[in-house]
Amino acid sequence: MNMGTLRDLQYAIQEKIEELRQRDALIDELELELDQKDELIQKLQNELDKYRSVIKPATQQVVKQTELHEHQRTKRQAISAEPTAFDIQDLSHVRLPFYPKSPQ
Repeated sequence: MNMGTLRDLQYAIQEKIEELRQRDALIDELELELDQKDELIQKLQNELDKYRSVIKPATQQVVKQTELHEHQRTKRQAISAEPTAFDIQDLSHVRLPFYPKSPQ
């Protein structure tokens, strides 16, 4: 083996070692970024759980109140045989039919 070939091999090895170092550094950066994103996801999941624990009961309470209110409103609605507001003069021209009946 001559000296040129040995130097070329050493140079190629050094390049590969540097390439591996760069890849290791990139992997370290990506692992750190992944850890940070995992932490953020956990934090957001906790916030979402808190939000759901407050909103769900509140929503159920509103639904119950709405149902109760609608039930009460339905209960209050009625049909009256008498008009609530009328002018007697509007009825002055109305003639009701007369049907003679026996006492039986």
